[in-house]
Amino acid sequence: MRSIEIVIAHGQDDTATKLHEIVSSLGHTVKATCRSTEDLLSECLPSPPNLIISGVEMDGGNAIDALVRISEHEPTPAIVLTPKRSLMNVEEALRDHVMAYLVEPIDPNQVKPTIYLVCERFKQFELLKAENDDLRQTLVERKVIEKAKGILMGQHELDEEHAFRKLQKLAQSKRTKLASMAQSIVDAAEAQGD
Repeated sequence: MRSIEIVIAHGQDDTATKLHEIVSSLGHTVKATCRSTEDLLSECLPSPPNLIISGVEMDGGNAIDALVRISEHEPTPAIVLTPKRSLMNVEEALRDHVMAYLVEPIDPNQVKPTIYLVCERFKQFELLKAENDDLRQTLVERKVIEKAKGILMGQHELDEEHAFRKLQKLAQSKRTKLASMAQSIVDAAEAQGD
Protein backbone atom coordinates (compact mmCIF):
# COMPACT_ATOMS: atom_id res chain seq x y z
CA MET A 1 0.00 0.00 0.00
CA ARG A 2 1.27 3.47 -0.88
CA SER A 3 2.11 5.97 1.86
CA ILE A 4 -0.85 8.12 2.90
CA GLU A 5 -1.37 11.20 5.07
CA ILE A 6 -3.08 10.42 8.38
CA VAL A 7 -4.45 12.57 11.21
CA ILE A 8 -4.43 10.90 14.62
CA ALA A 9 -6.96 12.08 17.19
CA HIS A 10 -7.10 10.66 20.68
CA GLY A 11 -7.71 12.07 24.15
CA GLN A 12 -5.07 9.85 25.80
CA ASP A 13 -1.46 10.94 25.25
CA ASP A 14 -0.02 7.42 25.55
CA THR A 15 -2.46 5.99 22.97
CA ALA A 16 -1.85 8.90 20.59
CA THR A 17 1.91 8.41 20.89
CA LYS A 18 1.61 4.65 20.31
CA LEU A 19 -0.56 5.26 17.21
CA HIS A 20 1.94 7.79 15.88
CA GLU A 21 4.74 5.23 16.24
CA ILE A 22 2.72 2.45 14.57
CA VAL A 23 1.56 4.62 11.66
CA SER A 24 5.08 5.99 11.09
CA SER A 25 6.59 2.48 11.19
CA LEU A 26 4.17 1.49 8.41
CA GLY A 27 5.58 4.26 6.20
CA HIS A 28 2.66 6.67 6.46
CA THR A 29 2.88 10.39 7.21
CA VAL A 30 1.24 11.74 10.36
CA LYS A 31 -0.15 15.13 9.35
CA ALA A 32 -1.15 16.01 12.92
CA THR A 33 -2.00 14.56 16.31
CA CYS A 34 -5.12 16.08 17.86
CA ARG A 35 -6.26 15.91 21.49
CA SER A 36 -9.68 17.60 21.13
CA THR A 37 -12.57 17.59 18.67
CA GLU A 38 -11.86 21.28 18.06
CA ASP A 39 -8.27 20.46 17.01
CA LEU A 40 -9.56 17.60 14.85
CA LEU A 41 -12.00 19.86 13.02
CA SER A 42 -9.49 22.68 12.52
CA GLU A 43 -6.86 20.21 11.24
CA CYS A 44 -9.22 18.45 8.80
CA LEU A 45 -11.39 21.31 7.52
CA PRO A 46 -11.33 22.44 4.82
CA SER A 47 -8.61 20.02 3.66
CA PRO A 48 -8.94 16.51 5.15
CA PRO A 49 -6.13 13.96 5.12
CA ASN A 50 -6.31 10.59 3.34
CA LEU A 51 -7.38 8.91 6.60
CA ILE A 52 -8.29 9.81 10.18
CA ILE A 53 -7.62 7.48 13.11
CA SER A 54 -9.57 8.68 16.13
CA GLY A 55 -10.67 7.73 19.60
CA VAL A 56 -14.30 8.24 20.58
CA GLU A 57 -14.25 10.47 23.66
CA MET A 58 -12.05 13.54 23.42
CA ASP A 59 -11.88 17.00 24.96
CA GLY A 60 -14.75 18.92 23.43
CA GLY A 61 -17.09 15.96 22.98
CA ASN A 62 -17.67 12.89 20.88
CA ALA A 63 -15.16 12.53 18.05
CA ILE A 64 -17.64 10.59 15.89
CA ASP A 65 -19.72 13.77 15.53
CA ALA A 66 -16.59 15.57 14.31
CA LEU A 67 -15.78 12.73 11.88
CA VAL A 68 -19.29 12.89 10.45
CA ARG A 69 -19.00 16.67 10.05
CA ILE A 70 -15.67 16.29 8.23
CA SER A 71 -17.14 13.63 5.91
CA GLU A 72 -20.15 15.84 5.17
CA HIS A 73 -17.71 18.52 3.99
CA GLU A 74 -15.62 16.01 2.04
CA PRO A 75 -15.97 12.22 2.34
CA THR A 76 -13.01 10.98 4.37
CA PRO A 77 -12.27 7.44 5.56
CA ALA A 78 -11.75 6.94 9.29
CA ILE A 79 -10.80 4.28 11.79
CA VAL A 80 -12.40 4.67 15.19
CA LEU A 81 -10.65 3.32 18.28
CA THR A 82 -13.19 2.33 20.87
CA PRO A 83 -13.32 0.71 24.26
CA LYS A 84 -15.61 -2.35 24.28
CA ARG A 85 -18.26 -0.47 26.28
CA SER A 86 -18.78 2.01 23.40
CA LEU A 87 -18.78 -0.58 20.63
CA MET A 88 -22.55 -0.48 19.98
CA ASN A 89 -22.56 3.32 19.56
CA VAL A 90 -19.63 3.12 17.15
CA GLU A 91 -21.30 0.38 15.08
CA GLU A 92 -24.39 2.62 14.74
CA ALA A 93 -22.24 5.50 13.45
CA LEU A 94 -20.45 3.29 10.93
CA ARG A 95 -23.61 2.48 8.99
CA ASP A 96 -23.67 5.71 7.02
CA HIS A 97 -19.96 6.49 6.80
CA VAL A 98 -16.85 4.82 5.45
CA MET A 99 -15.21 3.85 8.69
CA ALA A 100 -13.84 0.85 10.48
CA TYR A 101 -13.11 0.35 14.13
CA LEU A 102 -10.51 -1.22 16.38
CA VAL A 103 -11.20 -2.18 19.98
CA GLU A 104 -8.80 -0.75 22.55
CA PRO A 105 -6.19 -1.59 23.72
CA ILE A 106 -4.63 -1.39 20.28
CA ASP A 107 -3.04 -4.47 18.78
CA PRO A 108 -0.30 -3.09 16.47
CA ASN A 109 -0.76 -6.10 14.15
CA GLN A 110 -4.34 -5.05 13.41
CA VAL A 111 -3.54 -1.46 12.38
CA LYS A 112 -1.97 -2.19 8.98
CA PRO A 113 -4.78 -4.47 7.67
CA THR A 114 -7.43 -2.12 9.04
CA ILE A 115 -5.87 0.88 7.27
CA TYR A 116 -5.78 -1.16 4.06
CA LEU A 117 -9.38 -2.33 4.50
CA VAL A 118 -10.87 1.09 5.19
CA CYS A 119 -8.94 2.70 2.31
CA GLU A 120 -10.10 -0.01 -0.12
CA ARG A 121 -13.71 0.28 1.08
CA PHE A 122 -13.47 4.04 0.62
CA LYS A 123 -12.20 3.65 -2.98
CA GLN A 124 -15.12 1.30 -3.74
CA PHE A 125 -17.55 3.75 -2.15
CA GLU A 126 -16.19 6.63 -4.25
CA LEU A 127 -16.38 4.55 -7.46
CA LEU A 128 -20.00 3.60 -6.76
CA LYS A 129 -20.83 7.22 -5.98
CA ALA A 130 -19.24 8.38 -9.25
CA GLU A 131 -21.13 5.70 -11.21
CA ASN A 132 -24.36 6.76 -9.53
CA ASP A 133 -23.69 10.42 -10.39
CA ASP A 134 -22.94 9.45 -14.01
CA LEU A 135 -26.19 7.46 -14.25
CA ARG A 136 -28.17 10.33 -12.77
CA GLN A 137 -26.60 12.76 -15.26
CA THR A 138 -27.34 10.38 -18.15
CA LEU A 139 -31.00 10.17 -17.11
CA VAL A 140 -31.26 13.96 -16.91
CA GLU A 141 -29.69 14.31 -20.37
CA ARG A 142 -31.96 11.64 -21.82
CA LYS A 143 -35.06 13.45 -20.53
CA VAL A 144 -33.88 16.74 -22.06
CA ILE A 145 -33.16 15.02 -25.40
CA GLU A 146 -36.62 13.42 -25.40
CA LYS A 147 -38.23 16.78 -24.64
CA ALA A 148 -36.24 18.49 -27.42
CA LYS A 149 -37.26 15.75 -29.88
CA GLY A 150 -40.88 16.34 -28.93
CA ILE A 151 -40.50 20.06 -29.57
CA LEU A 152 -38.85 19.46 -32.97
CA MET A 153 -41.56 16.93 -33.89
CA GLY A 154 -44.23 19.51 -33.09
CA GLN A 155 -42.52 22.47 -34.76
CA HIS A 156 -41.46 20.70 -37.96
CA GLU A 157 -44.04 17.89 -38.21
CA LEU A 158 -41.31 15.23 -38.00
CA ASP A 159 -41.46 11.67 -36.77
CA GLU A 160 -39.26 10.70 -33.83
CA GLU A 161 -36.39 9.34 -35.93
CA HIS A 162 -36.18 12.46 -38.12
CA ALA A 163 -36.46 14.74 -35.09
CA PHE A 164 -33.52 12.93 -33.51
CA ARG A 165 -31.46 13.24 -36.71
CA LYS A 166 -32.27 16.95 -36.88
CA LEU A 167 -31.15 17.33 -33.27
CA GLN A 168 -27.89 15.49 -34.07
CA LYS A 169 -27.23 17.70 -37.12
CA LEU A 170 -27.89 20.86 -35.11
CA ALA A 171 -25.46 19.69 -32.41
CA GLN A 172 -22.81 18.84 -35.03
CA SER A 173 -23.19 22.15 -36.82
CA LYS A 174 -22.82 24.05 -33.51
CA ARG A 175 -20.02 21.69 -32.42
CA THR A 176 -21.72 21.02 -29.13
CA LYS A 177 -22.91 17.98 -27.25
CA LEU A 178 -26.30 16.53 -28.07
CA ALA A 179 -27.59 17.19 -24.56
CA SER A 180 -26.43 20.82 -24.68
CA MET A 181 -28.17 21.36 -28.02
CA ALA A 182 -31.31 19.71 -26.67
CA GLN A 183 -31.24 22.01 -23.61
CA SER A 184 -30.94 25.05 -25.92
CA ILE A 185 -34.02 23.93 -27.87
CA VAL A 186 -35.99 23.32 -24.67
CA ASP A 187 -34.91 26.72 -23.25
CA ALA A 188 -35.88 28.52 -26.47
CA ALA A 189 -39.26 26.80 -26.58
CA GLU A 190 -39.94 27.68 -22.93
CA ALA A 191 -38.93 31.30 -23.55
CA GLN A 192 -41.45 31.45 -26.41
CA GLY A 193 -44.10 29.85 -24.22
CA ASP A 194 -44.42 26.70 -26.33
